[in-house]
Amino acid sequence: MIGLYIHVPFCKRKCPYCDFYSVEAKNDELLDAYVYRLLEEADGYKSRRVKVDSVYFGGGTPSLLSQKQIDKILNGLNKCFYIDNNAEVTAEVNPSSADYNKLLGYIGAGINRISFGIQSSSDRELNALGRLHNFKQAENAVYAAKKAGFENISADIMIALPGQTGAGVEKSVEDIINLGVQHISCYILKVEDNTPYAKMNLSLPDDDECADMYLRMCDILKSSGFDHYEISNFSKPGYESRHNLKYWRAEEYIGLGVSSHSYFDSVRYFNKRDLPAYLNGDNIRVTEDMNIDKAKEYLMLSLRLSEGISVKKYLSLGGGNDIYLKSESIGNRFLKIHNDNISLTEEGFLVSNEIISRLL
Repeated sequence: MIGLYIHVPFCKRKCPYCDFYSVEAKNDELLDAYVYRLLEEADGYKSRRVKVDSVYFGGGTPSLLSQKQIDKILNGLNKCFYIDNNAEVTAEVNPSSADYNKLLGYIGAGINRISFGIQSSSDRELNALGRLHNFKQAENAVYAAKKAGFENISADIMIALPGQTGAGVEKSVEDIINLGVQHISCYILKVEDNTPYAKMNLSLPDDDECADMYLRMCDILKSSGFDHYEISNFSKPGYESRHNLKYWRAEEYIGLGVSSHSYFDSVRYFNKRDLPAYLNGDNIRVTEDMNIDKAKEYLMLSLRLSEGISVKKYLSLGGGNDIYLKSESIGNRFLKIHNDNISLTEEGFLVSNEIISRLL
């Protein structure tokens, strides 16, 4: 079965660090028009009778959609795809746009996993990030989700923020663990070109400080019962993100919506970042170059996971026979080698791009 990704490109206000495609949600009519267009795009797959076991609403801010709009999308998707009864159905939620009634409506519509963009437990840091919520609102949103019946809740944390200290990271991680969530995604802030942050003279932690923050965060999460299953992702046993694992395992998925990406029928394609053209029904789909080195792709994606790569599979895809020799030269501080398996240590995760370039 494949995954479905639904991009919802609307925000109340864009955060200064964000490079994802999103626009201001000006009115409900715009949201309704977008829902209509999403279902038109989905209808193009109807004849294929594709089987699906994960659906993911990302953004933007999907929680700007009402229960009625979420319900309409999921009902429409069920007419175009075979969605498994046990499918994981996730919605990203901004704590500022979530309350008990909305979350109760979401679970009634078929959402069974919520991912809250909390980012920090420090109101000063949240303000610097341009977030619309404070930590108390985030706490209330998580408790409202539990009250509504959600048993699979994820939270995002960002580290290496402007002016952040190691003690600040520890407090945020511990505070968010104490909310009782099942999954935590942790990201080191990266200042992207063409964002407001790129134009600011930010005082950011240096590389050594970032590494210390990351490793300390890993220790706290592991000691609290979270498995470190991917560079930036931790979960209680059995609560890994089934949808995102498809990306890292190079499994197929279909993206719907403006700026969404797909890998389906062994072809990669995406929709351009052009909302007016999308709403107009224009063909904005672009097919990517399919001259892909499958061994390279497998190595790059699978080394993001704690499970690492199978050397046998890597060789079968055309990878080089010197993979063991190259791995041994890197050393066991960054790589673990056990029979057919090669994987990164947590220190290796920090320099994964460098290690992958040496292995290729």
